[in-house]
Amino acid sequence: MKKRIGFGLLTAAISIGAFLTTRAARGHVKGLYAASITQDEIEAAQTAWGEGLVAISTAYASGADYKGIAQNVLDTLYGYTDGIVLFKPTLASKVPFRFTEAGAASYFIGGIMNEDNGFALNTWTSVRFGDDGNYIYNGDTALWMGSVFLTDAAGAETKVEKTMGYYRAEDGSVKLQVHHSSLPYVSA
Repeated sequence: MKKRIGFGLLTAAISIGAFLTTRAARGHVKGLYAASITQDEIEAAQTAWGEGLVAISTAYASGADYKGIAQNVLDTLYGYTDGIVLFKPTLASKVPFRFTEAGAASYFIGGIMNEDNGFALNTWTSVRFGDDGNYIYNGDTALWMGSVFLTDAAGAETKVEKTMGYYRAEDGSVKLQVHHSSLPYVSA
């Protein structure tokens, strides 16, 4: 007598196999036992992101190589070299989604898309992530949603609401795969 696998078990096995195969093909999982992302790693990535934004702004204001710094920020903090990044900038309407590194660079320093004035070229002096955020962990990926506060040279603070999705790259680093940003809703 042949043993039969139940339909539910077979469906689950196929789904898990497809999930692992798809993630591995995209370069996001080296193996089944990839290290989980921690809150400390996300906070370090957020600190690096804020410092990167300020470094671009400072370099631009002083006439230094802000383009090189911006490229380094994109290369080290975002996963464009591994695949698609879902990036929705705050102040973009004509091209609201940036799936390529060139599109993200245009938003940060201007150049490719007419609507981009170079968000990172403002006089940002500090960035802090609010304590209103929350985390979702899923092995080698994690999501964070909360408020980010950007301070300019005049001391004015801008609140931005963000969702950031992270994954563990093959080299062990934690990189952004999702970056959605918006200004708080203001009723009419």
